[in-house]
Amino acid sequence: MNQLKTARLHTSLRRALLALAAGLVIFAGQAAAQEKEKEKLGDLMSEAGFDWIVGKWVAETEEGQKYEIVYKWELNKHAITVHFKRGDYEHHGMIFYMASEDKVVQIGADNRGGTSKGSWELKGDTAIHKTEHIPADGKAGKIGIVYSKTDDGMMRAEAYMLNDAGELGEEPWGVLEYRRQKEQTEQTPKKCCG
Repeated sequence: MNQLKTARLHTSLRRALLALAAGLVIFAGQAAAQEKEKEKLGDLMSEAGFDWIVGKWVAETEEGQKYEIVYKWELNKHAITVHFKRGDYEHHGMIFYMASEDKVVQIGADNRGGTSKGSWELKGDTAIHKTEHIPADGKAGKIGIVYSKTDDGMMRAEAYMLNDAGELGEEPWGVLEYRRQKEQTEQTPKKCCG
């Protein structure tokens, strides 16, 4: 009878230890997932020293064409919205960190029925945005834009065509330097006449 009780005790103890081990494995996996969740775009950009890009930027070509880009933090710095405007063309997008693939991506749409998707990568003191734009007519085009900060605090954007392998062309086909603009704050109307 003692052998039967001892055997049951060993079996129960073995099951309890296996359950405990399984629980620890699951807990460790959840803890690692939660740690991964803590990574957010704001932290990555700050660590890389590239959070300076957030704000409103304006550039003008020699022909007088005005370009405006606004990068704005959203969702507790897990994402950035992007609003680009050139003449009557407007594009609105979102940049976010995709932890499952360990990359920064951007998706967007424009006021002419086009869409875009792409990715961002840091290389030295530049950020490279590679994107595919599909206009309403379906004729896709791929470009890469290299962003950097100039010594006088401007944002330099160099546009390149991308080859079939997704690599930048040798020479940029366009270069713009954007000047930071101060954000206008909403003002409450003054009360008049008591």
